[in-house]
Amino acid sequence: MTVLNGKDIRFSKTEKKTAVALGSFDALHKGHIKVISAMKKYAENNNLLAVVQLVDIPNVQKINSDEKKLEILQRLGVDVVLKEDFTTEFKSVKYDNFVAEYIAERYNAAAVFSGENYRFGHMAEGDIQKLSEECGKYGIQVFTEKCVRLDNIVSSTEIRRFVTEGQMEKVIEYMGRPFSVSGEVVHGRELGRTIGFPTANINLLRGFVVPMDGVYLSKVLFDESVFFGITNVGAKPTVEVDEKNIETYISDYRGNLYGKKVEIQFLRRIRDIQKFESLDSLQAQLMDDEKKLMVLAEEEKKA
Repeated sequence: MTVLNGKDIRFSKTEKKTAVALGSFDALHKGHIKVISAMKKYAENNNLLAVVQLVDIPNVQKINSDEKKLEILQRLGVDVVLKEDFTTEFKSVKYDNFVAEYIAERYNAAAVFSGENYRFGHMAEGDIQKLSEECGKYGIQVFTEKCVRLDNIVSSTEIRRFVTEGQMEKVIEYMGRPFSVSGEVVHGRELGRTIGFPTANINLLRGFVVPMDGVYLSKVLFDESVFFGITNVGAKPTVEVDEKNIETYISDYRGNLYGKKVEIQFLRRIRDIQKFESLDSLQAQLMDDEKKLMVLAEEEKKA
């Protein structure tokens, strides 16, 4: 898979033409996957390059890192990813010029795919009807996928809300996979070791949506291995630590993870953060949490 950035994007007219999935695709949720899968199938059947446009919109909390999005798109069999920064120049392009300058000229598109609520161009003046009208001038086919509807329309906005409310089962339902965070394991105060529950700590990333404070059952991925864990998001009042971070006790693992990159997948919120009277009380609660974790692990194995 090839990744191209901004002004580097210009397909030669002598190359294959492209089928392009249009959007920001921040969440890469079930609706996004539907659009991209339809584009990929069409590209295969018509000898086109399968292309996904990613628009990085500032001041919006991210759901996935760029690395995670590229990992997912690679699995979907995308040929080329076009990364467009939401610069002043980019957001000022009128919808008709966007079709002429980007879709027809730079992307060399034979077909474009989008969701039914897709908007584009300056002040989001372009809609599906305008996209069809303008693309028709260049012989570009336009395909529109209906939104995926569960209890509500599947959207990045809904998924951000679920994450901030700790509704991780809903996130999985809407995205088709768990919400996750990745980072390098850093040194903490290492108090968990004293009660038999050593934890891996990662720092919160700026600009990303953060789960509601609480204790979660999770999966932990590193070195191509998968473990189950108990993840604390927030402060640690029992040991008088006020700063907010993410720390995970990894069941059945006692190795050294400092400096390693790990991915924490949030599966289920099980309780609020509590202040315990003693470390013994905290240890007893963590043992109870681990029992819940083992039940979940067995459910996952049977699924």
